[in-house]
Amino acid sequence: AAAAVVQVQQRRHQQGKVTVKYDRKELRKRLVLEEWIVEQLGQLYGCEEEEMPDVEIDIDDLLDAANEEERALKLQETLVDCYKPTEEFIKELLTRIRGMRKLSPPQKKSI
Repeated sequence: AAAAVVQVQQRRHQQGKVTVKYDRKELRKRLVLEEWIVEQLGQLYGCEEEEMPDVEIDIDDLLDAANEEERALKLQETLVDCYKPTEEFIKELLTRIRGMRKLSPPQKKSI
């Protein structure tokens, strides 16, 4: 039993090291946004997350786009098979990602 406790503590310690390399505030914003997206897609498609069609919205890909119009086009293409109006969702998502940064892979901190 003591060995199991040590393993859990080591795992927690390893997880802690990984998240420290990223900006926690940015990660938190990203998580909240992703939860909002899933909720909105559920409403747009009228189903639970498990039943949702394979719709992937890549926030980093959107942030790579040259401008708002290109982002909106990418989203429209992604949601092309949605039968409900998507304009409000797209407008709100574009507003929410404004000012966000891409999550690049963690950099090794030099000592």
